[in-house]
Amino acid sequence: MGLMDMVTSMMGNAGGEQGEKATVTGGLMEELQNHPGGVGGVMQSFQQNGLGGLIQQWSNGQTAPAAPSQIEQGLGGTGLIENIAQRTGLSPTVVKMGLAVAVPMLIHHYFSNGHVDQQGQQTGPQPESGGVLQNILGRII
Repeated sequence: MGLMDMVTSMMGNAGGEQGEKATVTGGLMEELQNHPGGVGGVMQSFQQNGLGGLIQQWSNGQTAPAAPSQIEQGLGGTGLIENIAQRTGLSPTVVKMGLAVAVPMLIHHYFSNGHVDQQGQQTGPQPESGGVLQNILGRII
């Protein structure tokens, strides 16, 4: 079962905003499989784009959603927003709103489980994308 199939299965009757956030999360997990550095690369992008303080907050468990403008700034130059929009058929605006919820949880999950340090360097074995996706979707829907 592919990651997007897993999203569809877990969503059940969830529609609207929750369904869009779930779809964006699935698209993010698929994109990260090919993104240089995976989650660590995302973390490094935020730091390079002046948002290292957010990475620190998320790593420490303060996973309140970011502003879509912070997602746009943090991921600037990575192509992730555009690629997820293309993959999911959602607008870049909707993708940024979904990422504003998913990225803080994703960063916290990877950091708190010892997969990356706060600089985005891998510190242990990387988890299966499906397990991480299930964990995050369980919080969203």
